[in-house]
Amino acid sequence: MSTEEEFDPFSLLGPPAPIMSSENKVKVEEGLSLNRLLRKHKANVANVQALIGKYPDEVMKRDGRHDEKYLPLHTALMYHASVEVVMLLIDAYPEAAKEDNALHLAIQRDRSKSENLLSVVKALLDIYPEGAKKRGDNGRLPLTSSLIYEYGRRDDEVLAILAAYPQAAEDKQVDLSDSAESETLQEGDQLLLLNNKPAKVALHDAIMEMRSHQVLKALLDAYPDAAKKKNPQTGNLPLHDALGRAEEVILLLLNAYPQAAKEKMKDGRLPIEVCAKNKASKDLMLALYKANPKSRVEGLLFLGIVLTDGLSDDVVLAVLQAYPEAAKETFSTKSDVCILPLHIAHEEKRSEEVKKALLDAYPRAKEVENPFETTLRLHKLLEDTSPDEDVLEDLIEKYPDAVGKRGGDGRLPLHIALVHKASQDVIMMLFRKYPQAAKERMEDSRLPIQVCAERNMSKDLMLSLLEDDMPISKDGMRVENCGSWFRCVSYNTEGAIGAVRCILSKNAWWEDDFFCNHIHVLADVCDDQGRTALNLAAKGPRAVINEYLLFCGRYKLKSGPPEHHTATSVILRAQDLDEKADYDAIFEEADDNGNGKLDRKELKAITVKIGLDPDLFLKGSKESDESISKETFVGICKQLLGDGPREVVIKLMKNKDHWKRERNAREEYNLSQKYVVSTLPNAPSDTEIDKAVETGRGGLKTIQDKFLKDIVLGKYAIVMGAGPRNLLQIFYQEQPKIDDVRHILKQVFEAVKHLHEKKLMHGDIKMLNIIRLGIDNKLRLIDFDASARIVPQGGEEESFAGAGAKFSSAVLPPEMIDRLVTEEQLEKFKKYWESEIDADLKKKVAPKLYKKQGTVKARYVVKSFRTEEGKPATPVFEGLPYEDEELVRASESIDLWSLGVLAFTLLTGESLIPSTRDDDCASGNAMHVLYYWGTQPEALSELFNKIQFDAARDLVQQLLQYEPGKRPSAASLLENHPFFNQQSVVLLKTLNDLRTNQEDAEKHRQDDRAVMARIDANVVVIKKLATESKDELRRTRHALLRGIFEATEVRTPTTFIILNNELPPEPSDVDRKKMLDFITNEDGSGFSVTTKQATLTATAEGVNIGLEGDLKEYRDQVEAGIKWANKIKDIGTNVLAGEIGTAFDIIKDGIEDLIVGNEMYLYLVDELTGEPVRAQGWPIVITKPSDRVHNWLPLMQLGMRAMSIYNGTAGLARLFGYPFPKVPKEWSKGAQETVELLKQESSVEEFSVLHEEVKGEGSSEENKSVRGASLRDFVDFLEKEDPGRNFAGLNRIGDPEEGTALWTMLTDPGDIDRKLEERRRQRKEEDQRAHNVLNRKTAKKDIELEEENNERISDVESVMISKETKTNQIRNTPKDIVTGEVGTRNIVVASEEIVELTKAAKEATASAKEATAAAKEATAAAKDIANAAGKACCAIM
Repeated sequence: MSTEEEFDPFSLLGPPAPIMSSENKVKVEEGLSLNRLLRKHKANVANVQALIGKYPDEVMKRDGRHDEKYLPLHTALMYHASVEVVMLLIDAYPEAAKEDNALHLAIQRDRSKSENLLSVVKALLDIYPEGAKKRGDNGRLPLTSSLIYEYGRRDDEVLAILAAYPQAAEDKQVDLSDSAESETLQEGDQLLLLNNKPAKVALHDAIMEMRSHQVLKALLDAYPDAAKKKNPQTGNLPLHDALGRAEEVILLLLNAYPQAAKEKMKDGRLPIEVCAKNKASKDLMLALYKANPKSRVEGLLFLGIVLTDGLSDDVVLAVLQAYPEAAKETFSTKSDVCILPLHIAHEEKRSEEVKKALLDAYPRAKEVENPFETTLRLHKLLEDTSPDEDVLEDLIEKYPDAVGKRGGDGRLPLHIALVHKASQDVIMMLFRKYPQAAKERMEDSRLPIQVCAERNMSKDLMLSLLEDDMPISKDGMRVENCGSWFRCVSYNTEGAIGAVRCILSKNAWWEDDFFCNHIHVLADVCDDQGRTALNLAAKGPRAVINEYLLFCGRYKLKSGPPEHHTATSVILRAQDLDEKADYDAIFEEADDNGNGKLDRKELKAITVKIGLDPDLFLKGSKESDESISKETFVGICKQLLGDGPREVVIKLMKNKDHWKRERNAREEYNLSQKYVVSTLPNAPSDTEIDKAVETGRGGLKTIQDKFLKDIVLGKYAIVMGAGPRNLLQIFYQEQPKIDDVRHILKQVFEAVKHLHEKKLMHGDIKMLNIIRLGIDNKLRLIDFDASARIVPQGGEEESFAGAGAKFSSAVLPPEMIDRLVTEEQLEKFKKYWESEIDADLKKKVAPKLYKKQGTVKARYVVKSFRTEEGKPATPVFEGLPYEDEELVRASESIDLWSLGVLAFTLLTGESLIPSTRDDDCASGNAMHVLYYWGTQPEALSELFNKIQFDAARDLVQQLLQYEPGKRPSAASLLENHPFFNQQSVVLLKTLNDLRTNQEDAEKHRQDDRAVMARIDANVVVIKKLATESKDELRRTRHALLRGIFEATEVRTPTTFIILNNELPPEPSDVDRKKMLDFITNEDGSGFSVTTKQATLTATAEGVNIGLEGDLKEYRDQVEAGIKWANKIKDIGTNVLAGEIGTAFDIIKDGIEDLIVGNEMYLYLVDELTGEPVRAQGWPIVITKPSDRVHNWLPLMQLGMRAMSIYNGTAGLARLFGYPFPKVPKEWSKGAQETVELLKQESSVEEFSVLHEEVKGEGSSEENKSVRGASLRDFVDFLEKEDPGRNFAGLNRIGDPEEGTALWTMLTDPGDIDRKLEERRRQRKEEDQRAHNVLNRKTAKKDIELEEENNERISDVESVMISKETKTNQIRNTPKDIVTGEVGTRNIVVASEEIVELTKAAKEATASAKEATAAAKEATAAAKDIANAAGKACCAIM
């Protein structure tokens, strides 16, 4: 090409690339060549200038290859064209500087090119100064973009941008590059977004990018407050981020914001600390001190920091010269020692010039102890794992206070020694000098005792640490502590275990042995997280605690009195807390052949170990009767034995021979667990029992001191499974009916039969020795310490009853009783027993006096005997004191008599003879009855006639025969007697009817007129029976039976009221007097003038009374009580008319209008004063009363009845908080009828809920369920709301006359007696008033009754003629039928004929019997009272 030919710059690029248009046609877009040239990095000044010269419009055309369609200037900036090319394009088209963020594109050029764009930046800003204010696509201003590392420009470029827009220095900057919408956001939207995000200012970026002092100063000049802004990325102030930079930068920022010197950095350090470490100059250090003279780093003030961080002496001297007061500053944040700068200078070995300057500034420093030579020296020595103990001892001796002072790190010497594993001698030395250190937590929050336990240090050291940090005081009260006790018990090391043992044991080292007296408190005391010490205890300490806490280390004795105690033994109930049995492992061990089943033989071997009978498994399984699977075995074990602590009883016996007899009877005779409560396997050894009794551990001493003060505990024990109830409890609490009694006696007879088949006499069969076990609810025998072998008559062996004075004389037969008549016999008896050392046993065998008219006629004893030592069944024959000098051989007949006594009591509710709590004869008179048993047939007949049922009476008569040989065996009675065999009852009844009819026909032929005379006499007697006496009989019976119920069932107060509002406060004595006077006036004796309580206005119609204040509130309470009473009357009528199953629904509907709002208030009532109790925490607020109150109305009704009985309407008003003895007549109008209804016994019946509990008989199952629901619901509510059973301070007392338990606030015996007497007086007055009303109503009925009796007499006379004929027919009944010599079938046929013959006779005498029935009923009522009294006494005892 010739030089003259024009240059074509496009020739460098070749043909342009085709671009598809929207119409899919190929075209070449204009401007393509210049942008393409710039993109290909082939542009230079020459070709760009040539292109522009030829095509000047190309600089204004956009690149179509990009969506943004950049102008050539923008393309040149993006594709890094040279500065010259860029400047050429700016000059060619200046307007391009205003478009598409040209300034941002210039700033974002690759900084690695190291080119100076200052000219470009200036040119762009000159053309378009507003460009400095425009944000880029990433939300940043140009100033920020020029500062950051990614695009970081030269400082001169930054300064040029800042000069164009100084406000950019204070503008918040936020990075929008990560925002998905950033590309579509307009500038205003970007500003809104950045205001909602944490932002930096330009100074932050400048510091992070290490910009020059000049740039930082310019930024601070533009925005001085930037020095106060924290960088959101670092959390630091600008000064903090600049530390480590040149000191001129640090000083610049410090001067801009001096407060920054006082603020801590993100890592917790102060600026002075960083500068000191960096060995800053004295000018910087002085500047920092000036800004923050109280700087403290780990306790060191400013001068201390300078001295310890290795800064030069010149810096130290300069600081001291500028601020001489710094010489007095002390190091004291964590340390308990006083460290002066002079001390630090000595420790840091500073020059003498520095030391002198410090001393000149603070001369008294030389008088202050240098801790580096004392305390801190001690700390340093202890940091050595093997310190010289002699040096330590000398140092401690010289400076004893150093042991209790903390060092610079806040640690005590004891803590340092523990961390560095000093010897036990060193730790003990430090502890003794400063015991408080044991309570101080270490740096890692542990207590010293924890470290000692982890290192398994000695018990003496552990004990020393525990001594002053126990959680209880000497009297067992909780005290503040640091938790050493809880930490000690949680470690299973020898030292910890030994320390716990020393704490709990009786040791003279502890004053008064006080810890061992509060073992339960120490075990149950809780740490700050509510965990008890026992729960926290590791295995070893737990075992030690249990050793002292539990009897024999495993039995938790039941608190309270023992289950039972006699002269020879004490029965304790307990929980066995020994490790739970692994029933799976037990099964696998017994499964010899590995077939997964246990047969009867395998079961027999294994069940002995766990204390169960094989039949309990085989009969309780649905599988084969001969084997069971593992799953079934484990399930039955858990069902019968429980999956937790097992309930047991521990029988402690004083007499070793008694104990041996008990054990021998169980071990030698192979007694079945079906009939006998077996001893438990794996019980403690005899030695363990002996030790536990001797030491009184496990709460035994507490029980003995509280309940058994005069009783010596035996050390021979029998441990058995516990039954829920014994037969005595079953009898009084469950009150079995005749069928229940038959079932009970059958089980007892079967158990006795089993013993007799094994040739064993029990010797002490009574209710207390018969237990019902929970495993199958069957009765079993216990207590075999009176047992003896049954030897056939004439055998070589001898075996006797009554060994070792082990007996219960009230259940023994007559042959066991002996009579001492002469003084010689008495002396012989005393001499025989004088060697017995047990006082209780001597008292038991002592003769009982039989007195007649105050004169001693005889002395009676039981034919018991002493045994030879070590031979529990061998009598000491020498000196036997009995009349025939013979003992009674052990035999079945002794047990059979005891069965008769047991049956008599179960059937009649009475004791056969008067007896004590232990079933011994109550007196010599009772033993006299036994001795002469059968000599008075009439008395026996009367006694046996108390048994209502013929078969039962016959059973008892056969067992209680005087001759031992005539008593039938238990086996024969079970098999043949009609009481146990219902098919024989018809035969027996028929024979008895035949005998009775014949005897009646022979013995009662008498003059008919004489019968009429007796009828007349009986009618007169009936009419003369005083109404008051009959009522008293009924009331006494009611009280006794209620006493039984309350003694056995009711354990919480049941007299209460429920109100919609709280009661007003009780009036003062003055106000009470004013109110009482006013009320008296209102009754009609006059009226008062206007008072604070009322205003009286006289009118022609009478007096209108306006009540105010407290008096109005009291009247409101009276009206509330009357409303409740009226509701009870109405509801009672509705209940009586409906079904008992709907009783509560009827009650709920009836009291709906009395329940207002969501809260009501329950007050307990003092049953002695009749007043509601106001106490702390009371009344109880009842939320949602509509769900509860109707359930309690029967209980509330019973309390209201009791109060109305004693004081009528006033008693009812007093119950609802009315504080006066009288109720104005106007107030009580309409209430009297309701009160009278409440006082009637039948008012309780109307609810059919509590009546059966009070009367004790005739309750249906449905009644019981309703009654139980009401009582349980109220008791459950009290237990939830009053868990401490405080009952508002009420105490339970007994009312001897009423036979009931009363709940009262009174505690003084005199006050109680006066109130009881007042109750009795009030009740009699109310009864008398009621009787007067009743007599008037019944007078008319008496006249009608007399006329009716006269008519009956006429009817009897007309029947007498036929009676004579039919009686003769009865006398001619064939003898063979009467005596029963023909078969049963013939007897039945004959008896039917005889019944027909006697029917007329019975009808003839019916009227006479009806006439005398009332008199007999009165007598029967008296007997019922005696029976109930016996029940009540036993139940209450």
